[in-house]
Amino acid sequence: MKIQANGVVTNYDLVGEGDYLVLIHGFTDNLTMWYNQVPVFSKQYKVLTYDVRGHGQTDSPDDKISLDTLADDLYALLKALNINKTFVLGYSMGGRIGLEFALKHPDMTSGFIFANSGIPGPVFQLSEKEITEMLEKQSLMEKLIESGDIEGISEIMTELSFSPGFKDREPEVFQRYKDLKLKNDPRHYLPILKAIVENFQNPPDLTQLKCPSLIIAGTQDSFMKLEVAESMEKAIPNAQVKILPTGHASALEKPKQFNQAILEFLESF
Repeated sequence: MKIQANGVVTNYDLVGEGDYLVLIHGFTDNLTMWYNQVPVFSKQYKVLTYDVRGHGQTDSPDDKISLDTLADDLYALLKALNINKTFVLGYSMGGRIGLEFALKHPDMTSGFIFANSGIPGPVFQLSEKEITEMLEKQSLMEKLIESGDIEGISEIMTELSFSPGFKDREPEVFQRYKDLKLKNDPRHYLPILKAIVENFQNPPDLTQLKCPSLIIAGTQDSFMKLEVAESMEKAIPNAQVKILPTGHASALEKPKQFNQAILEFLESF
């Protein structure tokens, strides 16, 4: 389904009954990534998934994209659908978008779930080696994105999303994730990537997040170290951490464990 929100035509799905739960996908993904979650969560919740601007079937008319804009997109989408309060689950980039939204609109956010979304707390500091590695990874991705090679982008992003050896252990899951990435248009990836990097380097104040929060981390997450999750737990007033034996895409690598963690958190309200 499609609806006008914040000046763009946004592609979304809304299924189930109960309290609202919005799922925000990660960078280079789209709403179809939640195929293990929507059938389960929609039995108890009214689940909203959508394509973030620059992904999937949602319009992206501007080259200038910020996390602030993406958070405003979510607010406008909720208002267009007459949703006044919701739980928010953000995976990776989606966690950054959701956090911006939650800080701007605490009255609309019942609870928040960071799904493999590392936003450093004030006590966390990267080492010089880690900063160098991050900049090298950023440079590699920028060059790949500038090439427009959607096949190469999708392969590398899928590879980085799982724990080592997952491609050989679960080739069908790997290919399905890659295939959904291949359906995106990478034209707007570069400004989004720059917005994510800027947000990481100048993170929002996690101490201002007032709603109960769950932080999901993977033991082999190449994008989010466990130390980041620990710093987040210390910074957020009412937060808990759940560690899963996965890489970055916990929702796809261990869907049953991921779903159980989410439902236990939501049922605590």
